[in-house]
Amino acid sequence: MLRGLDAPGGVFFVQGDSDHYLELTSFLPATGIVPLFDETADVTVGDRQVRIGGIRNREHGYDAENPVVRELEDAPEDGTIRILVSHRPDVVNVLSDDSRIDLTVAGHTHGGQIVLPFVGPPVTLSDVPRSVARGGLHSVDDNPIVVSSGVGMVRGQAPQVRFLSRPSITVIDLE
Repeated sequence: MLRGLDAPGGVFFVQGDSDHYLELTSFLPATGIVPLFDETADVTVGDRQVRIGGIRNREHGYDAENPVVRELEDAPEDGTIRILVSHRPDVVNVLSDDSRIDLTVAGHTHGGQIVLPFVGPPVTLSDVPRSVARGGLHSVDDNPIVVSSGVGMVRGQAPQVRFLSRPSITVIDLE
């Protein structure tokens, strides 16, 4: 099924909470999907250069000195679009308000999984504002971020239910 994924410039993957490195490295090469485990990839989409930086899942936080963040921040100013991809949206909190990263893309929150009318998600398991964790395109300290509510649910002790948090797959079209 994953072999059918196709996108201009390629299909990339970052590790999530339930993804085990050894399992991923055993089957991803056969799919054509490029895993980004704390590394960047340069691609061309249309007539634009895009540098995508993928951060390995960090359960205990991020810092601005992460090598992928540094590489995106320090890249020459040549019109290249810089996209930071991380499972957890919390990485946006370490970016400065004058960051040169054009867009952060994340998931993890499942849109809150359970959303209360007029309140929003009571729990998001993230340090970004609840409105951001809910999903969609937002700005955190002048840094644009897209958070996908995804299609799954939190595992473990959490209730295996979604309420008013519709599953979604986010498509970002660079024009």
